Amino acid sequence: MRFGLRFRLSLMMVLQYAVWSIWLNNLNQRLDKNDLKLDLDSIGDIFSVYGFGAILGPFILGQIADRYLATEKVLFLAHFVGGLLLIAAGYATTFWPIFLLLFAYCNLYMPTMGLTNSITFRALGPENQKDFPGIRLWGTIGWIAGAWAFTAYLDYKKLGFFDTMFSLVGLKSAFASLLVSWNENVVPLMERLFAVSWIGRPQFRDCLRLAGVLSIVYSFYCLLLPHTPPTPASATDPREKRSAIVQSLRLMRYRSFAVLIVIAGLIGIMLAFYFACENPFLESIGIKPEQAGAYMTIGQIAEIVVMIFVPFAVAKFGVKKTMIIGASAWALRFGLSAYGKPQWLMISTIALHGFAFGFFFVVAQMFVDRAAGANIKATAQSFLVFVVYGLGTVVGSGLAGRVRKLNTMNIDGKDVENWTGIWLGPFILTILCILAFALLFREERIGDTEPLERT
Repeated sequence: MRFGLRFRLSLMMVLQYAVWSIWLNNLNQRLDKNDLKLDLDSIGDIFSVYGFGAILGPFILGQIADRYLATEKVLFLAHFVGGLLLIAAGYATTFWPIFLLLFAYCNLYMPTMGLTNSITFRALGPENQKDFPGIRLWGTIGWIAGAWAFTAYLDYKKLGFFDTMFSLVGLKSAFASLLVSWNENVVPLMERLFAVSWIGRPQFRDCLRLAGVLSIVYSFYCLLLPHTPPTPASATDPREKRSAIVQSLRLMRYRSFAVLIVIAGLIGIMLAFYFACENPFLESIGIKPEQAGAYMTIGQIAEIVVMIFVPFAVAKFGVKKTMIIGASAWALRFGLSAYGKPQWLMISTIALHGFAFGFFFVVAQMFVDRAAGANIKATAQSFLVFVVYGLGTVVGSGLAGRVRKLNTMNIDGKDVENWTGIWLGPFILTILCILAFALLFREERIGDTEPLERT
């Protein structure tokens, strides 16, 4: 595989997930008690926007990319317009404007996750599919970079999160020297930047503004990606063959594909719980609010290590066992969070999220690509996004806000959340999903393709 192609695809993944990381990891701080002080129901509903965005958007943009317009051009349009919407959302201060702007944005952004997978698989070709996890790994690096950069932006004088990280590995004195150099050389430049009236001092709302600027920059980079033309249906094809949407839905006739899609959607509910609840949970155990988003990247750091082993795990254990291992890591993570202490253990369990994501969802993406025919791969990947980040997120985010509210008590004039009760729900549901998947999923032939199986 050519280095130039691998570099372009890897940078695409970095930018794709850095944009999402900046706003999603820190949105709760903008909405909750540290800024706008919206009620918990409203916060849960706002977090559901990326779920709604994954319901209709993937099918529409996936169909356009499969049938009418080159994928890289679809990515350009989605990220350019989406960046403008994010910037506008950064200035909104009440529920409905924030909800509607992010709703429109997510209908453009969420489909692009499936499209970046599709453009990668198309560029790699069948003979290099094994390289996909290594390229997707750079999306995880982008996620970490985005969260860390925004944390440094908020705490640009003290860099408290990085002080903690350096101290954990015994390099506190090295960080002290680095901080002196940072304050002498970087902070004065940032101070001059913040003095510009339309920029201002760092605020939590900037998670939306900065993500929007990066999205616009990324949109122009998309035009440099490998040309990925559509594959129009032949005029002689039956009507159902002309629709990539219909063809991808027909894959549900196969038991293994249907079971994977349903279980992935249910797991998506727990994934939504994680993103809607983890930030305030970390704050409740003593993490500073401006650092919570950075701590959540521990999961992505673990994912980097796990992604290296995904191809070997699939080859050794097969799709079924690898995905069960991944889902089990989520169950363990939710169970320990329900216990709730000590602080170091709660922080450590974030690593299980990355382990689970790599072994469950990345393997699912590989399986879906093998299951779909050559002319519907973009739509099939979008179908997986629709189920996991669409239906799962809408249900999960809506439940998260309401479950948090039901488990909130006023003690001595202060609202206190019962995190044991909050985390028990996703723990039990994950266990049930693992059992159902183990009983019903079989690594069998899907349509005209071979399954990913042990070698």
